[in-house]
Amino acid sequence: MLESPGPGDRFSFEEFKLFYESTEKVTDRRLSANRWNYSICTAIVVAIAGLFNWGLTTPAFLIVAVVAVVLLSGMAALFCSLWIGQIRDFKELNNAKFTILNHMAPHVTFGDTEGDPRVSYCPFQREWEALQEAKAVQEVATQKIIALKASNMEYLVPKAFRVLFIGVAVAVILFLGINLSQIINSSTLTIPAKTATPPAATAKP
Repeated sequence: MLESPGPGDRFSFEEFKLFYESTEKVTDRRLSANRWNYSICTAIVVAIAGLFNWGLTTPAFLIVAVVAVVLLSGMAALFCSLWIGQIRDFKELNNAKFTILNHMAPHVTFGDTEGDPRVSYCPFQREWEALQEAKAVQEVATQKIIALKASNMEYLVPKAFRVLFIGVAVAVILFLGINLSQIINSSTLTIPAKTATPPAATAKP
């Protein structure tokens, strides 16, 4: 359990500022990771569409395309689960950092002398109380993290991608099961070789 500072403890404003900057960097890293993961999932969707279209236009390789789509969709669904875990971990880290900042704020000193009359206004604590009064925060159901309501929508994108990839894998498997015999027959078809036409005999004069 996090130990609260004692009433006589004092912390430098520079240390408080440095810790706050590290909190901002965590948020920047989370947003950057979200953009990168979104780009990867979009590229996977395009690759799946390309593979399936290639299989339909090339019956001899349809089974290969179907297997590749199922494997790629399964891996993409696992990647989306990893993405959700990243968001959760970043939010937990930010939550812990702001808890520490709130504990430090009342004990921050701004000068080099003990008689410095300046004290902290505890802005993070007051901001959080104002948000709670406005009912702008809520607890994430499964992670016990208190966050802004809009920030919970951040989970929607990876969850939607995961449902999409699972749906694609299931649909392709059903397609393979329903049309298995036709796919096997089409993949074993061979194009008959063209017989060479003998050159027309030229009439001798």
